[in-house]
Amino acid sequence: MILHLRFKIILVVLLVGANAYAQMEGTMPFMSSLPQVSYYNPAFKPAYRFSVGLPGSSIFAQYTNNGFTYNDFISKENGLLVADIGKLYNAMRDKNYINANIQVDLFRFSLKVNPRLYLTINATVKGYNRLMIPKDAVGLFANGTEPYINKTASLSPEGEAIEYLETGVGAAYSINRKLTIGGRLKFLKGIMNATTQSAAFNLTLANTYAITVSGGADVLTSGIHNLSQSGYDAGKNWSDYLNNTGFAVDLGGTYEVNDKISVGLSLIDLGSISWSNDVYGYKIDPAKSAYTFEGISAKDLLNGNSNYSTALSDSIQKKFKFEESKRGSYSVALPAKIYVTGSYKLSRSVRVNALFFAEQFKGRFMPGFSTSIGKEFGRRLSTSISYTISNNSFNSLGAGLSLNLPPFQIHLVSDNLIPLSFSALAKDVNSYVNSSNYLNIRTGINFVFGWDKAPEKQPYPTQNKSKK
Repeated sequence: MILHLRFKIILVVLLVGANAYAQMEGTMPFMSSLPQVSYYNPAFKPAYRFSVGLPGSSIFAQYTNNGFTYNDFISKENGLLVADIGKLYNAMRDKNYINANIQVDLFRFSLKVNPRLYLTINATVKGYNRLMIPKDAVGLFANGTEPYINKTASLSPEGEAIEYLETGVGAAYSINRKLTIGGRLKFLKGIMNATTQSAAFNLTLANTYAITVSGGADVLTSGIHNLSQSGYDAGKNWSDYLNNTGFAVDLGGTYEVNDKISVGLSLIDLGSISWSNDVYGYKIDPAKSAYTFEGISAKDLLNGNSNYSTALSDSIQKKFKFEESKRGSYSVALPAKIYVTGSYKLSRSVRVNALFFAEQFKGRFMPGFSTSIGKEFGRRLSTSISYTISNNSFNSLGAGLSLNLPPFQIHLVSDNLIPLSFSALAKDVNSYVNSSNYLNIRTGINFVFGWDKAPEKQPYPTQNKSKK
């Protein structure tokens, strides 16, 4: 029972996570009036000379699924919700990745020191939560075993969850009027982790219909085992969850090609966390885990031998039982990201933008593309409209709004805000959400001072030359 409880906790962490990360946003990187724009390229300089963010100043939530939507397997018949496994199977990819993510700023500070130098400090709760479901695992329920005669089905799910606190110190420095470079050093405190080190479960069906299941798995966790212990109070022992340390860096640069065109490149979250608190592993030994099911004994069934089915079940469970053990420390890399940006100035207050972004984590490369047009209505209102392609989603029409009423700055940014708003007006939000596999939203209130968006003909101080 205790082991089952721990796996339930691990599953919850993987699926939802208390705080999660891996944000891939198409609209946000060009909202230059917002201080958080530097998260996507440390060389970006926000519009305000000074800003402060308190807990909740910017909250980000995201859900992505590269394989299927809710409507792909749930339908309504005679007023009842009905699951269609066959429909789900047809909609799935070979590997289906599900992410459910949240990010919360606890503190943020930014300051323009002089025309060349811009400094930032942030403390943010982050994380990464991913679950991979192979298509074959659903195919066995949808189509039975017959399609797999003389074939092998892969039944190996994988999960990752990285929950941590990030404290970052960054700077953007203008080398000259065209080139700006930036960097951010980040000190990481790991809170909770569950990671699939390896997983390989295969089902082979012979032409005699004998089924052979084999495989193994190794799952490492940190900060989860204690939660299943009777009398353990995570609140009283919160310091235990800050024993895991790590470092990461962000690197970036921007270049003004001419008065109208600018480009940027950044590498985000290059680093890892070493997990040493409450480390436990759950392993299935591949050398012991193999079982061949030849079929059910008709004689035992007709004779009502109840011990037969019990013995069969016990034998299978014994073969594929997870062995729990305390482990040593281990390291997990953060999901590294790349952003390539380009911007064209149509007028003083209007820009057309393009963005290529991608995430690399444990062998998976997830790219995306976004294009947007931004308009500033003086100092009080900044807006953007975008179209984003990401994670097998092609219907993301986004928008960004920043209402600037110093010292308050209220923002709402989403890659799906336009269709979501129409659905809200039609009082049919569920229909849109149920048919989407890529959703995100960012909102909050910053404290900002000193608008600094107007272009300067002479951006850097120069020394007066003496006249002869």
